[in-house]
Amino acid sequence: MKKLWTIVTLLVLVASGSRAQIEFEEIKSRTQEKLHVTGFFDYFPFGQYESNVYSGVFKPFIEYFSDHGQYVLDYLPVSMSYEDTIREAAKGEADVVLGMYAETSLYTDLKFIYPAAIDNPVHIAMLPSKIGSLHSLEDLKKMKGAIHRKERFSGYVNDKLKDFQIEYVDNSYDLFGKLIRGEIDYIFTSIYFGTIEAAKLGLRPQIAFSKQSIWTIPVFIGISKASVHREYLSHTLSKMLEKPEIREKIKNDMINIVTKVEEQYNGTVPPAYELPKNMDK
Repeated sequence: MKKLWTIVTLLVLVASGSRAQIEFEEIKSRTQEKLHVTGFFDYFPFGQYESNVYSGVFKPFIEYFSDHGQYVLDYLPVSMSYEDTIREAAKGEADVVLGMYAETSLYTDLKFIYPAAIDNPVHIAMLPSKIGSLHSLEDLKKMKGAIHRKERFSGYVNDKLKDFQIEYVDNSYDLFGKLIRGEIDYIFTSIYFGTIEAAKLGLRPQIAFSKQSIWTIPVFIGISKASVHREYLSHTLSKMLEKPEIREKIKNDMINIVTKVEEQYNGTVPPAYELPKNMDK
């Protein structure tokens, strides 16, 4: 993975000329320092901790940056709620936040790195036999929907969701069970998160996703305004993310993560949900 990031960055440097080479040399000449990192920790593939190991779509990018920026990464352990983690990051407990949304009050005290690193497209998941009958968002407002409690949407999207009949479900087993049993009509989900959760249960063939996203949320990398590294991080990360090749690499990493999970769980026997008697005929 790091070899691929090296190739991408070398192409960027060649295309950018001598100025980019100077910036690269400046990165290499820094004294090694510790960089405290946090982000989504229970929202794979954007980010998760499993057995105290961090993984997610931003990890190859930030590790490549740290290697050439002479930083040692310190992924902060999960010791509080996600919301409290972000608030503490804003106070300086973390230098970098891997994944956050604009127009969202939780991230107001953090500095956004522009442009966005990737998008989080929110789609509708339905049974294949029913998704063809959906013609507009107005149709959804007459139906019953649900969202996984782990989903992380922007403040803008959360405001829009108030127009719908939505319940929040604690886990994927119960969420998809409600859909298959007909207790709900649809699910709002990140196409990446939703695809992975369905695949892990062996339900991917039984779930249809809308062809177009309902909302597309830009996902940014953030910096604590209290970080002693903020100026250098802001300048260097922005320069990197301004390159289309870098953003395309992050998107391809996301697609590869999702594809790998689908392949890993292909053939998994899905849960035998008990259907209502009127559906079991």
